Amino acid sequence: MSMLGLNSYFSITDILVTEERMHSEIKKLLPNLGFLCPSSDKQDLEPGTRIDLPLWLADALSKSRQPIVTCETPKIFKDSYKEILHADACAVELSKWCQHYYELGLHLPQMSVEDSSKLAEFLLEVFKSRFVVIIDWEHNVSTPALKGQISVLEKKLYLQGDIGRQQLLNWLNKGVKHIKTSTVLNNIRKRKRMDI
Repeated sequence: MSMLGLNSYFSITDILVTEERMHSEIKKLLPNLGFLCPSSDKQDLEPGTRIDLPLWLADALSKSRQPIVTCETPKIFKDSYKEILHADACAVELSKWCQHYYELGLHLPQMSVEDSSKLAEFLLEVFKSRFVVIIDWEHNVSTPALKGQISVLEKKLYLQGDIGRQQLLNWLNKGVKHIKTSTVLNNIRKRKRMDI
């Protein structure tokens, strides 16, 4: 997902985020699509059938004039998981819940999923509490220890912070160098003196 929050057709991150599975319930009879439900031997998908669909497909099917499916909030955004993050967001390994936790959370309000109105505020709270720890890790912890603990967005921030720190250290280690006047300026001064 781009930093502006806009979806991009060519963004690999957006493609990976929209491949996340959503629990969906079929609202209309879908003929000859029974193969989509592995637990069913029927040829058709009947109303009330619960199936996991990728986010991009579930979004398209739920936004039509007569919705074909209704989507359920992913479990990682339900109240029980929110309580865990409210207690201590830094103790949770978000990458085990979802590699693209924040990006998926930003896609959900675009869908008409219940409880999505306060989701952006909740994601901001979680990010703020984890950001301080990420900055601390950037200064004090080696990279291999973090591989499995942080989400993709947090890894990008960590790497950008590390690059910035290295650039600052390189700049500070350069020291002060004597700045010499250019030969062009020396020639201009000499010409002025000759004219006088």
